[in-house]
Amino acid sequence: MAASRPVPGRATAPASDPVRASAPLPGAAAHPLAEPAQPGDLLLYRLVKLAASSGRLITRLCERTHGITRREWGVLMWLAQEPGLPPSVLAQRLELDRARVSRAVTSLQAKGLVRKSAAPAGQPASALHLTEEGSRLHAALWPQVRAINQQLARSLDADHLEQLARGLAQLQEEAARLERQAPEAPPFPPRSGGARHREPAGSPPAS
Repeated sequence: MAASRPVPGRATAPASDPVRASAPLPGAAAHPLAEPAQPGDLLLYRLVKLAASSGRLITRLCERTHGITRREWGVLMWLAQEPGLPPSVLAQRLELDRARVSRAVTSLQAKGLVRKSAAPAGQPASALHLTEEGSRLHAALWPQVRAINQQLARSLDADHLEQLARGLAQLQEEAARLERQAPEAPPFPPRSGGARHREPAGSPPAS
């Protein structure tokens, strides 16, 4: 069969063009995640719902088995990965404000799981480290948390996992771009009358 020739004057796109390849067919309905019509179609709602349901497994594991909160587990996890983090950098890793991280660190110090060393000369912030007991707890809890994440990931085949990884990276990049363009949000109101601060919608759990 003879190869088809391009029609003169008509632009042709290569078959591998990712933009054209991913464009919906004429008349095809847009995916509900792209054109949400109800709360259940919202991308952020779906992500938060997934994080909440799976995160409850981590919360129960932390609180009932090891006597720490999920936020405290986030602190232990990052200090095991990057010993000596200053509180400000730890807050960035956890996507939390300094006050919340400070309360978690104080609680972990009281439990003998985290220690704070004096700031090195020329550096304004102290460094945080796991104690021996903190390291033992991390060594016991990390395989259990990892296993929960692995079990979730096994529900997808290798191709879907690769697509998910790329999609999450693109979503994170786009969210960062939108955040940079957005006007600066006012700070959270101070604690009043015993009311707790409200977590921002979609704030990531430690898992």
